[in-house]
Amino acid sequence: MPKASSFVAVAYFLLSSLTAAATPSGRFFIEGDGKVYLVNGKTGAGGLVTYRTPGGEYPESAQRRINQIFGVPPNASEGIAIRLTALLDYLQDELKGGRIEIVSGYRSPVYNEGLRKKGRLAARTSMHLEGMAADIEMEGVEGKRLWEFLRGLDCCGAGYYHARGIHVDVGPSRFWDEASTRVEQDLGARNRLVLLRTEWDLYRPGEEVRMTLSRITDYPIGVRRDGQLIHSGQEVVGVRLENGRTDCILIPNRLAAGSLAWKIPKRIAPKERPRIRISFCRKPFPGMPERIDSNPISIR
Repeated sequence: MPKASSFVAVAYFLLSSLTAAATPSGRFFIEGDGKVYLVNGKTGAGGLVTYRTPGGEYPESAQRRINQIFGVPPNASEGIAIRLTALLDYLQDELKGGRIEIVSGYRSPVYNEGLRKKGRLAARTSMHLEGMAADIEMEGVEGKRLWEFLRGLDCCGAGYYHARGIHVDVGPSRFWDEASTRVEQDLGARNRLVLLRTEWDLYRPGEEVRMTLSRITDYPIGVRRDGQLIHSGQEVVGVRLENGRTDCILIPNRLAAGSLAWKIPKRIAPKERPRIRISFCRKPFPGMPERIDSNPISIR
């Protein structure tokens, strides 16, 4: 007859297995193992960064180190999006590359405008401004291979200028080279390309979804407090933004644009890849969209 200690050992093993299975490895659809080797090409700062714990947490200490590697000033209102770090981690893991050199990371508005005046390929709505983009080189992986791999993911922005590295961002899926960049057309002027990004991809019922509006060229704008969670063109549930007390939430600056939030109802059926839809109640220009949808999320 088995000893009691054997039953205890088996029970402990099963409990551990269930706990491990229930613990999320990350909060993004595209993410690596939680470790990424990053180096600033100008300062040499960097090394191996563990930005996600085994329990699925993203420590602030790791985020501060990533910000420093990317060249984010201590007084900046935003840092590097964890979504971008997760994507770089995924690229490094999947392509078996060495260290990732950050050729161009965070850009201040003044620095970015200086590049534009010099005729460099820098968009007015560059996602470098909001910590969502980087120009990178990966040790052991050619730029063209990086670019083609990203294009295959159909997830992000990828620019290739026939050099060792590429531009990568966590904006909408699109790709270009130096002949098709269209920077000179200033397509994002007058808020035409405003973007809504959630903090994570994977959520549970009852959790808060924090969102950022980006690629805004002109403030203020206004966001309607009532939106929708949309799946296959149909409303799943209403979205009531937690910001403000009026039906039209004023967004006066970039800091406020990163403060939108919605709490998912506790009683909601699991749903794969719906999008949050918001509408604008104050538009400084007629060409600005009436409404926009976020990136897809998952409620599990």
